[in-house]
Amino acid sequence: MSKTVVLVHGGFVDGSGWRGVYDELRRDGTDVRVVQHATKSLADDAATTRDVLDGVEGPVVLVGHSYGGAVITEAGDHEKVAALVYITAFAPDAGESVNTLLGGFPQDGPQPPILSPVNGNLFLDRARYHESFAAEVSDEDAAFQADSQVPWGLDALGAPVTAAAWRSKPSWYLHVGDDRMIPPTVQASMAARMGATVVETPGSHAIYLSQPKVVADIIRAAAAAPSE
Repeated sequence: MSKTVVLVHGGFVDGSGWRGVYDELRRDGTDVRVVQHATKSLADDAATTRDVLDGVEGPVVLVGHSYGGAVITEAGDHEKVAALVYITAFAPDAGESVNTLLGGFPQDGPQPPILSPVNGNLFLDRARYHESFAAEVSDEDAAFQADSQVPWGLDALGAPVTAAAWRSKPSWYLHVGDDRMIPPTVQASMAARMGATVVETPGSHAIYLSQPKVVADIIRAAAAAPSE
């Protein structure tokens, strides 16, 4: 695989959660970078991602999980990006934010247990973290993740995307059927709007932690596709 893979994490977590996917791809000899953005504002997170892209030689497959999908949508117009991969991720259009998309969630289904903001930052309810975010990981791992959450800034949640890279770049979407953070129906509508190549799998929102090979395989497919 000649394309470099750049991985962008979502809210409440940091880039270390990509380790399993990183290891899967590195076994193929793939060059992989992990963006460590602060999840404080969309503009800053996109800028951090562009800095990583600037340092890569050759074409890139840019991958985002959850809120990371908004980041790659904003930063993915970079000239080195050959493909976008959304891992059960938000895919806003220009003028939309993650908050816009959250407002369209069906009210009769599971809702992400996001607590009221504290000093401009959001957290998930620790008591509901396991069932909502990471149902497939062990009790111990889920407890650690719940207790080590990264603050998600309101400016990251509410800032609108200025341009949607998926309108000009080929896109893939991993549709995760048991996700309790982003409803599968919402995933499907975003993927359809993008015209993305869709791969469906059962699993929780933290699919990148629990099933890294599934995530690595869709990235491999995107990387193997001819560049447009």
